[in-house]
Amino acid sequence: VTATGIPALDELLPGGGWPKGGLVEVIVPDRCTDASVLVLPALARLGQQGRWIAMVTPPHHARRAVFTAPEINASRLLQMNPHPGRSGLWTVESMLRSGDCSAVLAWPVCETGLMDMRLQKAATAGKALCVLFRYGGLPAYNAGVDIRLKLEMNETGRALYLLNSRGETVSGFVLA
Repeated sequence: VTATGIPALDELLPGGGWPKGGLVEVIVPDRCTDASVLVLPALARLGQQGRWIAMVTPPHHARRAVFTAPEINASRLLQMNPHPGRSGLWTVESMLRSGDCSAVLAWPVCETGLMDMRLQKAATAGKALCVLFRYGGLPAYNAGVDIRLKLEMNETGRALYLLNSRGETVSGFVLA
């Protein structure tokens, strides 16, 4: 595993960090919610491996957060904006399978149930971390996802929950 850089999150995750060669799903309330803070510390370490960190169809706030983070080597970042829909997922799969990326972050806006198992296998083959940021209104599928997290926000703060394969909360913590 790769330590997340967030001690409470490391304690929450199976194995104590992000899986190397695994598929992580982070469910966020909507497209305006930025959850990139969850992966920034790990991206800084992964960027030192000499492989690419790729973002596929990132929203503006996530792109800005990653490209301007001082601890991340911007010369090792790629941004891909393929045709909307499933072609973006095939782009993610290709980047993972290539072995040239240490991490691939994606923001799919379509159902991905059929692709999750392929993405998980591609992440394993390429020894890369794949993080899919999905919006709360999209359906969730059980197959292929190694870790499923849900970020919830309200007027008092943010909380992150670990979900099981059925989408039920296993445990969680409040984010500072």
